[in-house]
Amino acid sequence: PIKLVWTQSRASNEEFHTTLLMTVMFNATNTPASSRHFKRSRWGPILLRRVLAAVLVAAALAVTSIFPGRHERRHTVWVVQAFPTSLSHSPVRSRRHFSLFSTTTDTDKDIADDHVKNERGMRIAIVGSGAVGSYYGARLWEAYRDSNTQVMFHMRNEHYDHCTKYGIDVKSYDGDMSIPPEELLAFQSTEDMADYVKEKSDSNEEGEGIDWVVCALKSTSLDAVPKLIEPLTSCDTRVLMIMNGLIEDDLVKMMREQHESKGLDGIGCKAIYGGMALICSNRLSPGKIDHSYGGKLAVGVAFSSDANSGDKWVEEDKKAILDLFDPATSKVPFVYESNLRRGRWWKNVWNLPFSGISVAMGGITVDRIVNDPSLRSLAYKVIDETLKVANADLMSRNSPPEDMLGEETAEEMMTLSDGMGPYKTSTMLDLHARKPMEVKYLFRKAVDQADALGVEVPHLETLVCQIEAYQRHYGLF
Repeated sequence: PIKLVWTQSRASNEEFHTTLLMTVMFNATNTPASSRHFKRSRWGPILLRRVLAAVLVAAALAVTSIFPGRHERRHTVWVVQAFPTSLSHSPVRSRRHFSLFSTTTDTDKDIADDHVKNERGMRIAIVGSGAVGSYYGARLWEAYRDSNTQVMFHMRNEHYDHCTKYGIDVKSYDGDMSIPPEELLAFQSTEDMADYVKEKSDSNEEGEGIDWVVCALKSTSLDAVPKLIEPLTSCDTRVLMIMNGLIEDDLVKMMREQHESKGLDGIGCKAIYGGMALICSNRLSPGKIDHSYGGKLAVGVAFSSDANSGDKWVEEDKKAILDLFDPATSKVPFVYESNLRRGRWWKNVWNLPFSGISVAMGGITVDRIVNDPSLRSLAYKVIDETLKVANADLMSRNSPPEDMLGEETAEEMMTLSDGMGPYKTSTMLDLHARKPMEVKYLFRKAVDQADALGVEVPHLETLVCQIEAYQRHYGLF
């Protein structure tokens, strides 16, 4: 049996034309002696294999010309596979690979190993399937739907009950989409999710765990994160934290302490990333996500097990996160942030004034802030103070001058807010619903950092004091 399998490879035109794109892989084992095609247990003489390979490559190249790559930065590659007529053994384990014009080389094996890995696809776990987690999880599911990659969702309570019956529906200014219930992988606990992966994996194979954990919980749950994601992580797992506030120092410390309590070194995963999502996304009801406006998702590295003590990350960490979101970039504008601390402060330049004023005013929408002269002026003052403490903090951490946040950031955030309309910030929704508010990491940490650096932030401090008063008054911890 012969099978054509298409995959895609990112390359420039020159690289595309100068790289061997067609790889012919033949299985030379497990063909029984009684095969009606061949009387021997191998696929006939080498010359016959070469001729057959040439014919198959010509056919594959013809198909390639008919079906070009689906993305301007990618080129379609057709891989010709000849599988054994006997299925008594796993084709992945028993397959041998031959280059077209020479005997098997290390390059051939590398290509074959990459293809086997692509056959399995990635396993992506979404932990915290609220407004933000469900949106990004749905976009990743949409991008990888036609591949072997699995996107799994950790859900609870009525959200789980609804989604397992009706799926997830996303209404988005960037295009509506939905995940039908029969295609949704939803779990009520991370332990259940881990058990599912183990059941579907070959325990004798390495790297068969979860590749990515995307955690989009509120920072009020940060203390619970290490234990929550522990069943999903291994030394090969990468963790992306899409959360508000200055969380990374505490998170890395907590994960390290949990791992060391078991007599182990490290933090229990390959790398930890921090994500700053500048989007307007609300969960209207169980399974119903409203994505009304959005900017970029900026991601940086908080910890890398491969980095030296003086570095935060290595190139492989950057490549891994870029590869994860590359298929989804048409719907998810993505930016790699080389300095995560800078990225956190960049997001704070929006969060502190607009979420802060929204809550301090008892819970008002963004349009009322930008359209009221006094509140708009106050927002600018809080932005200026945030920029001052942000740059002081970056300087204290020996960040280079080019990493400093400029005055243009203020106009960037104000322009973004002008286009949001009556957006309800997550802290405003928490206040109205009398749910725990993100005060410690989103607001108080910034003021504490300003105090430690000797930066005066009177307007910001007043807002935070008002927010903390609401939190104490209603018990929103």
